[in-house]
Amino acid sequence: MHAFPRKKSRASEIYDALRKLIVTLELSPKEVLHEKELCDRFGVSRTPVREALLRLAEHGLVTIAPQHGTFVSGISPNAVRQAHFLRVNLEIPVVLKLCDTPGLDLSAPKAILLEQKLAAQQNSYAVFMPLDDRFHQSLFELAELGSVWQVIHTKKAHLDRIRFLKAAERSELESLTRQHEAIVDAISRRSRLGAEELVRAHVSGSVGYMEQILLTRPELFDAENGANLC
Repeated sequence: MHAFPRKKSRASEIYDALRKLIVTLELSPKEVLHEKELCDRFGVSRTPVREALLRLAEHGLVTIAPQHGTFVSGISPNAVRQAHFLRVNLEIPVVLKLCDTPGLDLSAPKAILLEQKLAAQQNSYAVFMPLDDRFHQSLFELAELGSVWQVIHTKKAHLDRIRFLKAAERSELESLTRQHEAIVDAISRRSRLGAEELVRAHVSGSVGYMEQILLTRPELFDAENGANLC
């Protein structure tokens, strides 16, 4: 028997929609979220909205302050650093495993690369960024570690906010695409050292960028978490 994918609950759909709006900064840090407006927006009762907001709060994307309201959280530098740690320490072993796999079929990441090139040519980072995730997910799936990518995805929302800001800069999408191409090429050549260095540099770019905008755009960040970074 084939297992059919379970349909998402309304709360999960609302969570996904709000997560995307927060990650892309369409909902700005510190913005107030009104339950009634969200109910009207999604055409639902308060229950799924509250469930979605509680899940967003668990992931540090909203702050629920009793008697005061619900707010979009500022970007947490600590959460960005933790997600970067996860990516470095999980993605590098994945690409090394792929380098050690003979006869690997790289058609899936290559097909995503073609879509990324088109999005980069159009400078459409709203289209590009989901493709970026699909590219990395495809590598985990090739290594038969797809569920590990889901762990990273759950933890990287604050990092994604930085990635989205960085991707909006001129020519950044072309640079990311070239980095992806180089990673695929290193895997196809089974170059362990090359693949490791490329992935390490690729996933570290957003953290370096965060250091810059911590100074130039402090209003985007959670000041308490950002104050004591070493």
